[in-house]
Amino acid sequence: MSSLLKVQLPNKVAIVTGAGMGVGEGIAKALGEAGADVVCNARTQSDIDRTAAAIREMGRRAIAVAGDVTKPADLDQLVARTIKEFGRVDILVNNAGGTIFNGLLDISDDEFGFIFDWNTRSAFMLSRRVAPYMIKQGDGVIINISSAAGHLTARGMMAYGVAKAGLDYLTKSLADELAPRVRVNAIALGAIMTPALERMIQQDVGYGETLKQKTPLRSIGATDKVGATVAFLCSPAADYMTGAVVRYDGGLQDTNLPFRLPDLE
Repeated sequence: MSSLLKVQLPNKVAIVTGAGMGVGEGIAKALGEAGADVVCNARTQSDIDRTAAAIREMGRRAIAVAGDVTKPADLDQLVARTIKEFGRVDILVNNAGGTIFNGLLDISDDEFGFIFDWNTRSAFMLSRRVAPYMIKQGDGVIINISSAAGHLTARGMMAYGVAKAGLDYLTKSLADELAPRVRVNAIALGAIMTPALERMIQQDVGYGETLKQKTPLRSIGATDKVGATVAFLCSPAADYMTGAVVRYDGGLQDTNLPFRLPDLE
């Protein structure tokens, strides 16, 4: 990873949600390598313990705070632990999120609401809790991990796409309200080689090939490079960027998902 990462974030304190594996783990490690101390959050304690241990091996401080980002009490605890341990918070990465693949006529009201809460409402709630500390400090950076699904339609991804489109708007709104002290940007991801995607490709090699062929750069993104991009956006090199939704998707102009729901009869 060091060959990818040119920026430095010495002595910054970062919170990363969904840091137990995949994209979140890659982001947390990249921030640690750049010199930040990292608070790793996810629901599974053993996963974030592993990520935090890897960051401590880099010579940085790291703690693992388990919790569910959809629960306000868990977010209160996450922020309280961060301030108790480090006394400040300079970077927040709202990475936790996911989806349930289902079409309009099959997804329930509760499932739709849960996907919105998981991807969008959670980012609002945690940003609102962290922002006062950043404002008092006089600076801070919030990064929201969005998706190409927020601007490209795909059958079966309606709830997720709506949630990520909402996250993109939230990013721009937060950037406007928190300027000039706090910068807020988002990264809209395409296909990234997470453990979950790797398992899907192992089960169906053709799935991975279709993803690549439908992506202009004919490849799948890597979690460590997403992390390096986040580190750049948090650095002084990006200090004139706020309210941006940066596409990190291999150049997608249309969905690259190899599956589609059947047409309605």
